Amino acid sequence: MLNKNTISNLFHKYRFFYIFIIIGFTSLIIEFFIYNILSKYKFNSEASSFIGLMTSVIFAFYLNFFFNFEIHKSKITKAFIIFVIICFFSWSFQKFLGIYFTFEEVSYEVKRLITSGLFFTIAYFLHKKFSFRESKKVGVAFYLTKSLKLKKIYNLIKNNANFIHVDIIDKSFSKSEVKNKIEMFNQIKSIWPNQEIHAHVMSKKPSRWVKKIIEYCDVIFLHYEANDDLNKLKNYIISKNKKFGLATTLKTNPKNIIQLLKKSSALLILSVDKPGFSGQNFNFKAIKYIDFFNNLAFRKNFRVCVDGGVDKNIVKILDVDDVVSNSSILGSIDPAGEIIKFKSADY
Repeated sequence: MLNKNTISNLFHKYRFFYIFIIIGFTSLIIEFFIYNILSKYKFNSEASSFIGLMTSVIFAFYLNFFFNFEIHKSKITKAFIIFVIICFFSWSFQKFLGIYFTFEEVSYEVKRLITSGLFFTIAYFLHKKFSFRESKKVGVAFYLTKSLKLKKIYNLIKNNANFIHVDIIDKSFSKSEVKNKIEMFNQIKSIWPNQEIHAHVMSKKPSRWVKKIIEYCDVIFLHYEANDDLNKLKNYIISKNKKFGLATTLKTNPKNIIQLLKKSSALLILSVDKPGFSGQNFNFKAIKYIDFFNNLAFRKNFRVCVDGGVDKNIVKILDVDDVVSNSSILGSIDPAGEIIKFKSADY
């Protein structure tokens, strides 16, 4: 028998799909309503079907865009075009089924329910992958300390995070150096085998860490403020089929990092005053940073992630691709539910 926690986890895991079903069913009801109204006034059957379809498509897109997947409004044109293409591909496929398979004495509504149902799951995955792929991703962060209880964290968040964010810090960067237990990466990989692992190296000498961690990570963020040759390290990371990310503090002039950013897959902005310490407040200077990078001509070539002081209220105003949090998620009453709130926050 399913207990309360199991039901909650299932809802969190498949939340977007469940809401997509509700929106999809409601849009079909609207389509049927429009179709029947127009048919009552002797409209052409094909024209009635098309107008009903377009109305339902616009309705479904609006609710999915703003209330389900929560994409930033700047992405609306691209998302709508892809959404319409997929919807018409689905509709055309359904029309083909209706012609190829004869449904004797079956109403328009029943035909649409049957054919839509057959294509529904495929349509969902197409929309999730293409129409709404710009949705914000959430990572849970922690340090590799001896006291870290990974299994406890897993029991709190399960697989609800989009990625695991590991902070590595030494005294060259901050007085809050921790004894980084690199061997714990093995445990992370075994607990979250299908999750992306992002490593954030807070060190002025990142070369001492990169070779130790590269086999465990998918993305490695190195600080622009480091003293090592970042181009050389970038080339090494890429040669190992990993992604190179550039990290920066709010003390660095954003114009200074543009050339290196052009060669990066991601940008990590530390949005607190003293990087390396958990539980700090968000510094709103980061908003200007985000705006600056979002307006770069090559913005589509890299993802922007914000780390530091982010909670479910701050995330609403962040026009970024990814966010990272530790205390706001792990310190909440329901960490798995908190992640969903982060993903679902209005812009």
